[in-house]
Amino acid sequence: MHNANNFSEISADNLLIKRARKDPKAFAEIYHTYFPLLLNIAYKKLESKPLAEDLVQEIFVALYQNLDKLEISCSLSAYLNKAIRFKIMNEYRSKAVRIHYSKTVFPFPLCKTDFSSLEVKELSHKLDRVYDQLPRKCRQVFMLSRREGLSQKAISQKLDISLSTVEKHIGKALKIFKDELHEYRLLIQGLA
Repeated sequence: MHNANNFSEISADNLLIKRARKDPKAFAEIYHTYFPLLLNIAYKKLESKPLAEDLVQEIFVALYQNLDKLEISCSLSAYLNKAIRFKIMNEYRSKAVRIHYSKTVFPFPLCKTDFSSLEVKELSHKLDRVYDQLPRKCRQVFMLSRREGLSQKAISQKLDISLSTVEKHIGKALKIFKDELHEYRLLIQGLA
């Protein structure tokens, strides 16, 4: 029974692909069905929404350009899932090449230090701006946690708020920092 269901799914997917060759609405149906799923997979692996969106978009462009030649022997879901995983692996390979190349181009500590200090200054300014944008209470809790090193329990007692409220403020602050500093992720990892 499982093979019969799998075969009927593949047949249905191939029919949808054949329809998409002639009808843009059928391709739009594929796009709207699978884009969020592929984006979720890519974002979990890459932790960069713009990069994840770019990779998923590249898959759909390639799919559209190759509709006339495309015959899949698995479900469309499995086919696209494999495609995004290949794109992610290629991105990891490209990143490794870029890192290797940057070490080759900047082999001398002086060059790398000068370049890195500029990036660190820029990141420091961005951190200050994001910190200043935090809601007042959230900023206060985050400062006590990160700058003064107080435990969540100590913050809770000092500010006379519940422990869960402290956790929510810290979680909110971390999410805001992560969202606002996503383009600095590689730099931060390099400094760690």
